[in-house]
Amino acid sequence: MKKCLLMCGLLVFATVARPDTGFLKTLPAEDFAAAGLQKLTPDELARLEALVQQYKKGEMVDVMQQAETKAAAARQEAEKRIVAAESKARAAEAKASEAVITAGKAEAKPAAAPVKKQPGWFTALLTLKRAGEKPDKEAPLESRLVGDFEGWNGRSVFNLENGTRWVQQNRTDTYIYSPRLHSPKVKITPAAIRGYWLEIEGVNLSVRVIPLELPDQK
Repeated sequence: MKKCLLMCGLLVFATVARPDTGFLKTLPAEDFAAAGLQKLTPDELARLEALVQQYKKGEMVDVMQQAETKAAAARQEAEKRIVAAESKARAAEAKASEAVITAGKAEAKPAAAPVKKQPGWFTALLTLKRAGEKPDKEAPLESRLVGDFEGWNGRSVFNLENGTRWVQQNRTDTYIYSPRLHSPKVKITPAAIRGYWLEIEGVNLSVRVIPLELPDQK
């Protein structure tokens, strides 16, 4: 019985001696007594409470520092990803620009003109051999006139882009054409009797010609 009364007295004393606020105030009476805190003076208890509060503040600082460290690491990782994405986008843009430039150059490059087969009669004329069959003789030699066309005067010479030159056969035949044609297309076909007919695109009449100069055959 005496022990019980003594214990109750100690609990009452501990309750009275504890500070009214702070960590020590939150301790149950039995924990306060079990820790022997009732032996401390009020000044000692106040000092202990101050130490507890300082410790708690230190824990909060550590927690905040850890949170800031994690946030900084997350920001750095996000910045790395942004830099990598921007670099990838610039590389894709440069590649697309290069493709556009390449495509533009390809479009600007003139297509090679298809090589036309020379008529058999023209090949024979170049090699001084007889022409082949009649259908091959009638195939036209196609080219363009070098310069402007204004007609013929009996002594006209027709210079073609394929390197050949043809002179008018009929010296008395004259023809004036207006307006002048710039580098028109021409066709030359063998005539039934000696000579050749020269046809000019856009002109209704034809003129008889004979070769004046032919390219060398090597």
